[in-house]
Amino acid sequence: QWCANCHAVAPGQRPPAGDAAPSLPAVASRASTTDMSLRVFLQTPHANMPDYQLSRAQTDAIVAYILSLRR
Repeated sequence: QWCANCHAVAPGQRPPAGDAAPSLPAVASRASTTDMSLRVFLQTPHANMPDYQLSRAQTDAIVAYILSLRR
C-alpha cells in the first residue's frame, strides 16, 4: 500500500504520482538489483522517499515481491 502511493507496483500499471518514481517492475529488471541492494536501499533514508522504518518481515516481503517481478 505504501509503495503504491508513488510507484507502479505491478507490470503494466500506470504510476499514481507521475513518472518521478520508478515502477517496481523497472527496479526488478535492473542488473544491479539484488536481494542485498534492495535491503540496503530500503534501510537507507532518501530525500524523495519516506522513511517508513520497515520491520524485518516487511522488508523481507517487499524484497521478495520486487525480485518476483523479474522477467
